Amino acid sequence: MSGMSFLSFRELRTSTAKINDMLTDNGKIVVTSNGKPKALMLQVDENDFEETLAVLNQIKLTRAINNMRASAERSGAAEMILEEINAEIATSRKERRERGAAGTANV
Repeated sequence: MSGMSFLSFRELRTSTAKINDMLTDNGKIVVTSNGKPKALMLQVDENDFEETLAVLNQIKLTRAINNMRASAERSGAAEMILEEINAEIATSRKERRERGAAGTANV
């Protein structure tokens, strides 16, 4: 991780003056807690803020999809055929309708 600046949460609170310099020099700061990365600060300006935010959201979405795929692989769900998937969906919808009907009957 050469070329990256690291800053602890404690330093973040006490050294705000040097944060701008660090971002100007490196464009990013890794914020740590107990020596472990916990956050990433990125330099942005008004011209690329929206684009940077969109890219970060895309990364977050990609990570979520990858996690779901890995979970499906571990559970065996990735091997399900379309008929099994449709049956699971139908069962879930039926259970949801039954719970909803039972909830309204108690009102």
